[in-house]
Amino acid sequence: MKFVDRVEWRARPPRSRFRPLVSQRVQGIVVHHSGVRNGPSGVSAVRSFERYHMDTKGWDGIAYNWLVDASGTIFEGRGAKVRAAATKDWNSKSESVCFIGWGFEPVSDAALVSIKAVIDDVQSRYGGKLWVKGHRDLSASTCPGDWLYDWLTSGAEEPVGDPSKIDYESIVAYLRALEGEVRGKPLSRLRRSRGEAVRVAQRHLSARGYAPGVADGIYGRRTAAAVSKFQSDQGWLKANGVIDWQTWSALFGA
Repeated sequence: MKFVDRVEWRARPPRSRFRPLVSQRVQGIVVHHSGVRNGPSGVSAVRSFERYHMDTKGWDGIAYNWLVDASGTIFEGRGAKVRAAATKDWNSKSESVCFIGWGFEPVSDAALVSIKAVIDDVQSRYGGKLWVKGHRDLSASTCPGDWLYDWLTSGAEEPVGDPSKIDYESIVAYLRALEGEVRGKPLSRLRRSRGEAVRVAQRHLSARGYAPGVADGIYGRRTAAAVSKFQSDQGWLKANGVIDWQTWSALFGA
């Protein structure tokens, strides 16, 4: 799962400063699709949306808070805790995520995993109390497409694939290799750690009920806070927000 922020995809400066959301008024998360079959993806798609929204629609910037393409890459649109321009009458009361593609047909597992990660991340910022709806629930629209809407309304479960085809030995070997990296160089915010070991730890923290933010492989403030809370809950680990080999072993039940 890759995360691309506004700087990396070279977002244009907004026409005027994005208006902040008032946390107490935020009620939900709205899921959209771009409604384009076999269209561009990745950075080219995000920048084309921005051009349309700013140059044709005259909006302050790209409409959505977050976007996800078929490869599972997450793009920062307007970003967290600011008003979108995606759902009429609800932009001041929700954050929005858009799947870049055609939601009437099966969506890739990679994209579903990332959409779920964005939903979980937004929920964590508002205490996990938000509803999750499709655009069609709030306006006369077919968005986000029948297939994606059905997945959403059935619980937005993260796909796991066929258990009989999972190579568990390879997974264990992979985790041990990452543990070896952590033994040699603990992960921390102070070290500005980033990479696959951080991403795997973030996803596991999230799965265990902590809130490290988007699993982007960057050891930021929220990841450090989630690690500290996990360490404190164990009762025997030093709650310093650093993932050393002991914390790694506790996190993965080794």
